[in-house]
Amino acid sequence: MAEEKTKSGIYVITAAQAVQSERNGERYSDIETSAQGSERGAPNKNLIKGLERYCKDNGAELNIIRMSGMNNSERELHSFFQDREDVHDHHNKKLNSNIEISNMVVPPQNVDPASGRDRFVQRELTKVVAHSKQRFKAIPASNADLPKLFVSTGCVTHPNYHPLNHRGDAAKRDHMYGAVVVEVIDDKFYNVRIMRSQKNGIFADMGLKYDGGKKPSKAKVEALILGDWHVGDHDPTTVDANYEMIDFFNPSRIFVHDLFNAHSVNPHEKDNLASRVRMFEEGRLYLEQEFKENYDEVCRLAKAMGKREVNVVAANHPFFVDRYLERGEFMKEPWNARIASKLVEAVMDKKDPVEEGIRMMGKVPSNVNFLGLGDDYKVWGWQCASHGHMGMSGARGSVRSREINHGKSFTGHTHTPEILRDTFIVGTSTDLNLDYTKGQGSAWMGANGLIYEGGLAQLLPIIKGKWRIKN
Repeated sequence: MAEEKTKSGIYVITAAQAVQSERNGERYSDIETSAQGSERGAPNKNLIKGLERYCKDNGAELNIIRMSGMNNSERELHSFFQDREDVHDHHNKKLNSNIEISNMVVPPQNVDPASGRDRFVQRELTKVVAHSKQRFKAIPASNADLPKLFVSTGCVTHPNYHPLNHRGDAAKRDHMYGAVVVEVIDDKFYNVRIMRSQKNGIFADMGLKYDGGKKPSKAKVEALILGDWHVGDHDPTTVDANYEMIDFFNPSRIFVHDLFNAHSVNPHEKDNLASRVRMFEEGRLYLEQEFKENYDEVCRLAKAMGKREVNVVAANHPFFVDRYLERGEFMKEPWNARIASKLVEAVMDKKDPVEEGIRMMGKVPSNVNFLGLGDDYKVWGWQCASHGHMGMSGARGSVRSREINHGKSFTGHTHTPEILRDTFIVGTSTDLNLDYTKGQGSAWMGANGLIYEGGLAQLLPIIKGKWRIKN
């Protein structure tokens, strides 16, 4: 018998951690922790009321998955959850042919719930896993153009961990309240996003703030962080989604990563004769033309934002222009010699030649800011001025180096969206099948980030231009 589907195709999935057993309560009763005595594994009632309100308003189905407590011997949930039909033990539930609520067992104490589980997702399908941390990781699907995902839920209960060992202490500090929402578009496509909650149970999704059973209110979007743009290699449907989000969320400011693609001066292609011939015939080797295309996009973004900020983040692709000028390579390319010679002085004066080149194309709107490599721009504590290509002490960037470098951050660069604790990485606005990615397993996908007033954050994947169920 086929499983009954929701009327709207929307599922909300979260986890409930087991309460402390009587035996463990007696053993550790004299140890003071942030979750004392009876609070261990107790429900976050305001969060649960908010999720119930969310489900009622959206015709969604709530799934609360049971998790163990401080160890596997603790399996009993708080009495609040008794007789609730939306509480389930670990079980597989396919939401469509490409995504399921998984029965994968991941201990709540695990530092990274995705660790060692990539292979199971790769050979099967996207998995939403019950866990006390919220993790979002894209995993290549061989030569397919869309990756599979590992997503963990967060909790609707207060923490219950071992109070005397380092794993329990770290897990308590990383404990995350919230849920995952899956919007099933059809049997193949879906949208999935994490809803992160404050300890008081308040959470935000798609521009609305939920506080218990109250009617949701508008959540002001302080920042929209757009995935690596790469003008010239961009995907039109994803770019359209970017502009839809600007219009829908009305953010106070936007941050744009890798706007300038630098295909006209890409050092990785300079010795590839066949590629250079094709690019020359297509008109893609003209630096001035690339500046003009970027100027047009900057003006379009500025117009869409009105008087609100457009921040262009310093990134690795624009630095191809610095390298091109510093090495004098334009002297071998007469079609670029005139514009490049005008920019050499900018490099010598330690100015950004890409910004200078774009400004040569016309008057740049006053609400556009070009951020420098050493700039610091935080929105509600989230670092938004780092592209993510620079690691620590000269090393290459990684998700963990970003966490150590910045604490809370939104970065780009990898074209692969990811969430690890308070480190968010946006995706890409490019075509997912560029010449240099063909034949590789790719985890690239579109995804943008949101920072709400108060500091709540969200990552919004874009699947073939779709990023929400349109009512």
